[in-house]
Amino acid sequence: MCGRFALGVPRKKIAEEYGLDRVPRAPLRYNIAPSQSIEALVVGREQRIRHMALFRWGLVPFWAKDIRIGSRLINARSETVLEKPAFKAAIKYRRCLIPAQGFYEWKKSTNGKTPHFIFDPAHDVISLAGIYEHYEDHKGTIIDSACILTRPAVGRMASLHDRMPVIVTRDDYAEWLDPSQQAPSDIRHLLERIMPPTLDMYPVSSMVNNPSCDIPECLQRLQEN
Repeated sequence: MCGRFALGVPRKKIAEEYGLDRVPRAPLRYNIAPSQSIEALVVGREQRIRHMALFRWGLVPFWAKDIRIGSRLINARSETVLEKPAFKAAIKYRRCLIPAQGFYEWKKSTNGKTPHFIFDPAHDVISLAGIYEHYEDHKGTIIDSACILTRPAVGRMASLHDRMPVIVTRDDYAEWLDPSQQAPSDIRHLLERIMPPTLDMYPVSSMVNNPSCDIPECLQRLQEN
């Protein structure tokens, strides 16, 4: 799964990664938690222009009666996303890329759980596959929300957890974001074809456990005994 990630990267680098002239003036983040604001790259269905927008992390389907459903929909399994009622419209029409510096996962041991930071040593920014929704309640309140797709863990990630985010590499950005690609068979093939980069990891402080702790020290390597 993916329940926490970081984006402590200068916005200039994010703009360069996606070929944008500008991105939202969001603060650097080191411990992003569900229900908080996240950034995502989308492509307009009409003008086909890439732009970065802000979303609430935790998908609220357009048909939801209670926005609290979003707290349970922070991730979507890539294997079943095309069939699940909460996700099947978004995966066809509203795909996005969620920039991250890396993400956190916890390793179980006899002494409890130790958080680890997982990242791509070859790139400052990785792109997590996401889907998004536009929700409006009966009072006219609008919530734009998103969630992160996951897949079975591979490589070193498998030693921490059996799931990991779907990470889209640059060669697949255009196809993943293309709003005209709506056939379930094409989307399924793309999800099966996308393979994650070679990731590295290291243990970090338990301060990451507190979602209100959002400081650079969250990324500091924990010295192992």
